[in-house]
Amino acid sequence: MATTPLKTYYGNCHCAAFKFSLTVPEITNAQTCNCSICSRKGYLWLYPPKEAFTVERGEGSLTEYRWANKACTHK
Repeated sequence: MATTPLKTYYGNCHCAAFKFSLTVPEITNAQTCNCSICSRKGYLWLYPPKEAFTVERGEGSLTEYRWANKACTHK
């Protein structure tokens, strides 16, 4: 049985205080988000297995994120 090759992707939060890597088979499918930031920047969403995600910098630095009129929060 052939093993699927893994690829490492790198990302960060908007301010770059938190950086991460993700090691998974090549990403060929992802979900879109309709918020203004994701739409403008072309960001896509993926829900990887926990073991594929590694914090590279900023462990514990993520907090609540509010945007626009500050009514909605992401945690």
